Amino acid sequence: MTWKDHLVMLLHIGAEIEHSLMVQYLYAAYSLGGEQVPPRHRNRVRRWQASILAVAKEEMGHFLTVQNILTLIGAPINLNREDLPWDVPFYPFPFRLEPLSMESVACYVFAEMPSEKELATADDENSGQKLPRRYLTFVKKDLPRIKQLVKRRTLTRKPHRVGELAGGSLKQPDEPATDNRRANVMINRIATRSQAIAALKALSMQGEAPLVAARKADELSHFDRFLEIYHGFEEIEGRGGGRTKDKAKAKAKAKAWRPARRVPINPTTLNDPAASDGAGFIEATQSREWASLFNLRYRLLLRYLAHTFRLARVTRADTPNLRAMVMHRVFGEMYNLKTIAGILMRSPLRNMAPGARIAADAACAGPPFEMPYALNLSTVETDIWIFHRDLLGSSQRICKTLLSHPDAEDRAYLTALFELDSQARTWIDQILVGLAPTERPFE
Repeated sequence: MTWKDHLVMLLHIGAEIEHSLMVQYLYAAYSLGGEQVPPRHRNRVRRWQASILAVAKEEMGHFLTVQNILTLIGAPINLNREDLPWDVPFYPFPFRLEPLSMESVACYVFAEMPSEKELATADDENSGQKLPRRYLTFVKKDLPRIKQLVKRRTLTRKPHRVGELAGGSLKQPDEPATDNRRANVMINRIATRSQAIAALKALSMQGEAPLVAARKADELSHFDRFLEIYHGFEEIEGRGGGRTKDKAKAKAKAKAWRPARRVPINPTTLNDPAASDGAGFIEATQSREWASLFNLRYRLLLRYLAHTFRLARVTRADTPNLRAMVMHRVFGEMYNLKTIAGILMRSPLRNMAPGARIAADAACAGPPFEMPYALNLSTVETDIWIFHRDLLGSSQRICKTLLSHPDAEDRAYLTALFELDSQARTWIDQILVGLAPTERPFE
């Protein structure tokens, strides 16, 4: 490989990692809540959910920034997820959609943490800006237990820190954020080599740099956020009996504590025993239709995003900026995914008797985030728009099917989505009329 080729490979791996982590964090955040959460812990669980959603939003910014860097150096963008075997030396842990647990949080802490060497020497290197005690004791107190949990989760595959690919250090940004709880989504515009390097450093900093106690306004890193949740799990399990001498009783009480709904690991719309053990198959018909609608909107989001990198970034003042319009649809699909995910998190996983209501502790479906068979766009501009229009038509057919059920819920959302898709299809028809004749498909 040339050095440029090697750089492109690493950026592609980085994009896959950001995409995969973002989706896993979203699933974990959406799983939180439910009636099984003890009332005294519900505010804490809501804070956890907000914190994980902030991390997922920031991962989306990282994902888009990497695409901008790839575009700058003349390389193809990469919107895919885990792609073996190239990412084996870098990928944090095997892809797994799962409800939030202490074990999954341990994996997230490990993936986002700085190196052990950096943490061990941080206090010496930051004289005058002492790190909080929880970081200075992290290597000795927390890390051994976290490694045990991660090993149990990853089995035969060696886990990795994201920083092994991205680099980074404990040096803090020069300009602190104004709010250390909200997401700070960085989507950097890249035009020079210096800007590309600065953007990569900023992304690494946002992931793994611990909060410096002397600067309260600094934003929380992803490592900070997940470590805080991990310590919350420890605190709750300790209150539930974890510090008592009766280990069996402590274990039982810890097991009874569950901040997440009963959603499957890796939910799927495919009933394929060869691909899985069937535990994640969304058997309930309406739930599976909602899951198919979720997958289709996920596909639309990725296709719209890919299309923005093909459209002109600068247009004449008297012509519409199609790129801005398509990017607006990307963000619209993010809200669709959030809404449908919420519906799936309270929809049954298994078939139920007609008219029956789902029990408070019943197994729910969950959003599958299944990747389409391909993300490649056509080489002809008109065909790209026609494919967008066809997918919107498919979405409308699913909406009709869901609305046809006599006990269908969320009718207002389905009706609104159907109408918005009709408007979008009309908009695409107008764009097709305006394209040059050489760009029109054969009749």
